[in-house]
Amino acid sequence: MLRRLIALVLVASAPAASRSAEAPFRVDHASPLQAEAKQLDQRDSFTLVRVEFNGIEGDRVPGHLYLPRNPTGRAPAVLVQHGIGDKKQAEYIVQTCRILASRGVIALGIDAPNRGERKDAAGPEKTSLLDPSSVHKWFRQHCGDYSRAFDYLASRDDVDKDRLGYIGFSWGAITGITYSAHDPRVKALASIGGGGNLVGFLGLPPVPGADKKSPPSLDPAHNVGGYVPRPLLFINGRKDTIVFPPFAEALHKAAGATAKVEWYDTDHYFQGVDREKILGGVVDFMKSKLSAKK
Repeated sequence: MLRRLIALVLVASAPAASRSAEAPFRVDHASPLQAEAKQLDQRDSFTLVRVEFNGIEGDRVPGHLYLPRNPTGRAPAVLVQHGIGDKKQAEYIVQTCRILASRGVIALGIDAPNRGERKDAAGPEKTSLLDPSSVHKWFRQHCGDYSRAFDYLASRDDVDKDRLGYIGFSWGAITGITYSAHDPRVKALASIGGGGNLVGFLGLPPVPGADKKSPPSLDPAHNVGGYVPRPLLFINGRKDTIVFPPFAEALHKAAGATAKVEWYDTDHYFQGVDREKILGGVVDFMKSKLSAKK
């Protein structure tokens, strides 16, 4: 049912993409993080730490931090975000984070609002995919929490705050592109299974009492112009029936010629292909773009 809802929601008509200069979400870098960390596991290539910090709406954001075992100085760090119905323990998130850590990059995966450990936690109201205003609020909370996650990473003594990146899958890619367009701390970005021109779903209606001025669009195609020409990688499937290829192509077009685009003969879930190899390529891209300045 969730897959069908997502597919129906994405097939919306939309105008041509444009650049959005105003951030359509709130950040609060000065607010205390009150961060906590507890080691959970230790492997040959990484140490797993459960972290928690304050989110943009005042609730707690739980995450899993993957630390390389033998770091040499401050390391680059990447936020890795799951799709709309998943959580930080999703197999593809864990796989990506482990590969990053094994190659010397700190990786953080967090639970989105109302997902994972936050599903039954007290905090912001639940989201209905059938209510656009509810989705818009939820989208903005995602972005605000990403900002808090980058605040957390930048606060760590083992992180090089000038070498931060973002990898998003599906909804994590859609929200992450809009977020990254408005945060200059993101130096490299990978969108896996993302798309744009979803304005029928993500375009905001006029706000009552706001002089008939509409807030800026949340749509990634309307925001990606604020991210480029920073390094950007798109990974999409030609057989995707969730984020259909035309939506992926619209986002690629909005990003322009500086973005790197890779297509695979697979679906939204990368069935029938070597996912680990593809993810390894994504990690190689991120690591190369986040390499230390010479």
